[in-house]
Amino acid sequence: MNNAFRLSSLVRPALPALPVLLLAACATAPGSGESGPSWDSLSTEVQLAEPGEHEVVVVINNNAVLGNHAGIFAGARLSDPAGSYRNVGSQLPDRQHARLADYVAYQMVDGLRIRVYRFTLPEPQFAAVVSRLPEADHALPLFCGAAVQNAIAGIGPFRGIEATWWTSPADLARLLDSLTGTRQAAGVCLWADGRPCRAASEGR
Repeated sequence: MNNAFRLSSLVRPALPALPVLLLAACATAPGSGESGPSWDSLSTEVQLAEPGEHEVVVVINNNAVLGNHAGIFAGARLSDPAGSYRNVGSQLPDRQHARLADYVAYQMVDGLRIRVYRFTLPEPQFAAVVSRLPEADHALPLFCGAAVQNAIAGIGPFRGIEATWWTSPADLARLLDSLTGTRQAAGVCLWADGRPCRAASEGR
């Protein structure tokens, strides 16, 4: 199956600035200091496999200094804390089932700095993450980073990540960076076009 999804096939509805802040973004400061491929070399075509049965996928929209948004898939189950993705259901290809490619393309309206962290967990650890998602679903605006972090904190490969009252999507990305990028890492970090966020040889 071809998982390619072009950005032009999803368009966010025009919303006033304040609702966009409250429904979609955790932070709106411009710019980012992260390293990786030059941004003009990243493709707007999403090339990501859908999450596996016991796979946890954290999506960080890092198009701002503190990051714009964080969401999490546990298998096919999406939690989009304080996000607006569900609000545009009528414009999505499939209103009943969220797809990783669609969700990432939706985030790319803000820019190409979308980091996708993928981890395959044993069933008991996966079930523990799933059990926390209903709480994440009800996060308040601006608390998406904390909601996602608390959904994974202390479980399996995330045992070094602590629960938090508040964190930014960018800070959560830095925690997850420490779990990716080497041959021995628990997970991988990919850009939307399927390329690694950083080469393993760069280390951590």
